[in-house]
Amino acid sequence: MTRPARLLLFAAGALLCAVSFLFDDPVIAWVLSHPSRLVKHVAQFFTRWGDFPPIVALLLLLLLAAWLLKRPFVIRILLLMLGSAMAGGLAANILRVLTGRARPSAGGLPGWYGLKDHGAWIAGSYKYSSFPSAHTAVAIACVVPLWLLLPCRQRVAVALPATLVALCIAASRILLNAHHLSDVLTSVWLGILISTFICARFSPPRAPAPAPCE
Repeated sequence: MTRPARLLLFAAGALLCAVSFLFDDPVIAWVLSHPSRLVKHVAQFFTRWGDFPPIVALLLLLLLAAWLLKRPFVIRILLLMLGSAMAGGLAANILRVLTGRARPSAGGLPGWYGLKDHGAWIAGSYKYSSFPSAHTAVAIACVVPLWLLLPCRQRVAVALPATLVALCIAASRILLNAHHLSDVLTSVWLGILISTFICARFSPPRAPAPAPCE
């Protein structure tokens, strides 16, 4: 991808994130007005298993299998996925500690409180950890290397299902009223940026060039 194309995508992502703040309240209102026990259970499943520890555990198991099967290219991709997930989660957690945005389920007034609320330290408090979504940043950052490095057929067979799972994880955070729409979309953008940078810096030196799908 050329530099102008990357800059254009960066600007488009930033614009989408900015616009998404306008739809935070309508989305929350829609979620609250359409309760569903089935949707809640499915969302809880994706949230529980789409957290950082289960994702890391899965990647480590896949790394062990790839090592036993002596697949160096697969090992390198899995390491990039692991590194991207860790970097995405770290960035999201640092940002939400600094911003201190109240979650939609917090019950109080929505807002951005930073490190303190009325003089009390709130850094790391669940109630004030809405922006951005760490679940989403980890999941999206994890799947980006699959799109960037795998050949076309493998992208369709592996990257597409993995991305659908990542998007379900992202949607679950909204459906459970744990995050605003802007929290999730910003995390998608953040995860893509971080993972793209990591792949560009540490991509496999002999990786097969991903051919365009026909």
